[in-house]
Amino acid sequence: MQSTRIGLLAWCFLLSACATVPLPFNGDAKQGVEAPAVSTSSVPQDSEAGEIDRVAPTVPTPTLHTGSQALFDRGIELMKDNNLIAAQVLFQELAESQPELAGPWVNLGLIALAQNDTEQAQHSFELALQSNPANCDALTQLGVMARKQGEFPQAQQYYQRCIDGNPTYANAYLNLGILFELYMGRLPEALAAYNDYQTMLPDPNPQVAGWVMDLERRVAAIAKR
Repeated sequence: MQSTRIGLLAWCFLLSACATVPLPFNGDAKQGVEAPAVSTSSVPQDSEAGEIDRVAPTVPTPTLHTGSQALFDRGIELMKDNNLIAAQVLFQELAESQPELAGPWVNLGLIALAQNDTEQAQHSFELALQSNPANCDALTQLGVMARKQGEFPQAQQYYQRCIDGNPTYANAYLNLGILFELYMGRLPEALAAYNDYQTMLPDPNPQVAGWVMDLERRVAAIAKR
């Protein structure tokens, strides 16, 4: 059930129609929200430091072959329609013709996850990172996969790599907070990550605001012991 919720939320991000899904306030809800956004651009996104004083690595933007963007856009539409096999064919074609593009590898990884092929998914996300080491879509997907395998320090490293390269990528802070709170018991750091996440948004997420209030009470109670 949990994996189904996460998968559905991932497609929701793909559609660019939502940032979170309203869920009851409990541990399962936080796990359900733990899903990275998916880029709908075939071109790796250059990092922007925004208001956070960090220098992000510059990733050269590959030159698209004629028709590549149209093929990519068609693949996205097929994914929206849940026509995964046809989408897979298009993204595989793009990945083979332009392996320097991170986007096709990310979406091939998502398709593999939908097909319960975690080994292939991980391989595709790692190939995306070869194209763009700062690609947060791949990093956060790998972080979620590591967390599900119980590899919590590895998951933290993936999320932190995303933040180091793309310090305004909000979902990395959200996933890091969930990891710290639910799996590593590092409540003050979880609270800081949730607060960082909120500052990344145009308007604070009311669901996460509830988590922050709860964590503030718990951290204060622990400090009084």
